[in-house]
Amino acid sequence: MSALRLALLELLRFRGPLRRFVPVLLCLVPLLYGAMYLWANWDPYGKTGRIPVAVVDLDRPVVSSQGQPVRAGEQLVQQLKAAGTFGWRFVDQATAAAGLRSGRYAFTIEIPPDFSSRLATGADPRPEQAGIRMELNDAGNYIAGVMTEVVQSKLEAQIDSATHAAYVRSLYGQLSTVHDKLRTASDGAHRLADATATARQAAATFASATDAAHSGAARLATGADQISQAVQRIDSAADRLNGAVTSRLPPLADTLADTVSLAAAGADAVHDGTSEVHHGTASAVTGLQRFADGHPELAQDAAFQLALQDAQSADALAGRIDGRAAAAATDAHRAQQGAQDLRRGTGALPQQVAALQAPLRLVDSGAQSVASGAATLTQGLATLRQGADTLDSAGDQAQGGAAELSRTVDDQLNRIPVLDAGQVDHAAEVLGSPVRIDRHNLHPAGVYGRGLAPFFIGIALWVFGLFAYLLLRPVNRRALAGRTGAVSLAVAGWLPAAALGAVAALVLYGVVDLTLGLDPVHPVATAALVVLAAGSFVAVDHLLRTALGVAGDALSVVLLILQLTASGGLYPMATTPAFFQALHPLLPMTYLIDGLRVTVSGGLTSHLARDAVLLAGFGLLCLALTAVSLRRQRVWTMARLHPDIRL
Repeated sequence: MSALRLALLELLRFRGPLRRFVPVLLCLVPLLYGAMYLWANWDPYGKTGRIPVAVVDLDRPVVSSQGQPVRAGEQLVQQLKAAGTFGWRFVDQATAAAGLRSGRYAFTIEIPPDFSSRLATGADPRPEQAGIRMELNDAGNYIAGVMTEVVQSKLEAQIDSATHAAYVRSLYGQLSTVHDKLRTASDGAHRLADATATARQAAATFASATDAAHSGAARLATGADQISQAVQRIDSAADRLNGAVTSRLPPLADTLADTVSLAAAGADAVHDGTSEVHHGTASAVTGLQRFADGHPELAQDAAFQLALQDAQSADALAGRIDGRAAAAATDAHRAQQGAQDLRRGTGALPQQVAALQAPLRLVDSGAQSVASGAATLTQGLATLRQGADTLDSAGDQAQGGAAELSRTVDDQLNRIPVLDAGQVDHAAEVLGSPVRIDRHNLHPAGVYGRGLAPFFIGIALWVFGLFAYLLLRPVNRRALAGRTGAVSLAVAGWLPAAALGAVAALVLYGVVDLTLGLDPVHPVATAALVVLAAGSFVAVDHLLRTALGVAGDALSVVLLILQLTASGGLYPMATTPAFFQALHPLLPMTYLIDGLRVTVSGGLTSHLARDAVLLAGFGLLCLALTAVSLRRQRVWTMARLHPDIRL
């Protein structure tokens, strides 16, 4: 008898009012397990708003050291209300504690009284860390406590963002003050640089003036020495002059006066003589002219004309001599008068010369004092010149330092941004959350249930195999006793359960897809893979039940337990113990889960092909081993006639 006919006979065995529902019940086993579980847990994190959580706000608002009001507790409450992560219940402390103990609240959040006051210390030299108390009760629901880790991280992120934004606003406010102060310092530094430049020029001018004063003082000292020497020589000459005036000048003045008087008398006598001569010559010329007038005949005589001309010439000469004699007499009288004045003046001249010596001595003493003072002044100016050089060097250094200070202040001033209120708000928003994490998923699974669907579908199909041979016969005993081949017997025993498993897998897939929204990336591949997995899992359970009987069912349950932990359906295998990591590649559910992840969410098709080949390999291997087991079972033993365990 062929394997297909034997399989059909097994299915036709379920006839009757109730027995006909057995195949239907088997097809619904995966649906009841997998679909119900996925339905209950399809999107638990999307419904956390239904979880009641108590919030107790004990915070007291404060005013920061910068004069800004801080209401951190109130702001946090507003953020919680806007977020809606959980079903927040804002109650007092006693109500929250009682509700947590009774299980009315999954957990509680308490904002302490010093929450705002601690956050307000952000700009202080020693800021304090604010805290929030979160109290759990695992006796109520452990998973709800696990979910608090998510809300805790969100709370910390929200609080950190708000705190950082407040810190940034405070910092930019202080930066604005620093910018204004630096602007004032910059103006002062520029003025200082200008002043030091002017001071340096003044120092250079002062040094030049000091050089000129030093040179003038040296010349003044030399001139004063020369004046002193000249005055000394004048004083010596005055002494000699005084001696000469006293001893020799009066007699000389008397002799000069007498001589001049004699000269004046002689000049008068000469003038009288020349006057007489001139009068005589004039009379001679007049007589000759009268004679000529009386004797016209002689007027033309050459000798007479010559005598007349000589007489006129002599008269003219005598007139000139007489004029000169008169002038000489006048000068002589003037000289006589001067000599008389000189005689009278020589008496007072010694006293005048003596009086002249006193000022000369004063001039000499003053010149010596000037020379000494000029020498002292020269030394002082030399010292002053050294100070001027030092001042010029210090001015140069001061100007360099002022210029460097100005450049430094300007450089730091330019580094401090000048922001308006809008820019400060934007900076606070950005720096409040300075890092934006762009999360990209190559093959997103979406909700919680869609990500875990491969795992639960695998469990449901394995459970189907376990249930199938509680209701189906793994082998036709009559055919086993006949001449039907072991391979045909193995296929005939596997085929009914595999067919029902395929239907059950498709029903499960269809319901989950249509009602929950599985929406696989590769729907046809998903359907084919669950059918293949159902056949492979049935082959494993068929082998265990055929070879081991009731003990095989127990072993199937053990394999299910092992696959729950070692198939990698929940947590990454790297987080599991080494024992489960070693089992991972040896279990068929491993490859169903991996393949469904590719067909549902997307991924490498090479992985899908590998998983399909390995699942088919598991099924064929188990069928082959089942055939071997059936061949051995054609020999009856006492253990088969009287098994130790019956179901």
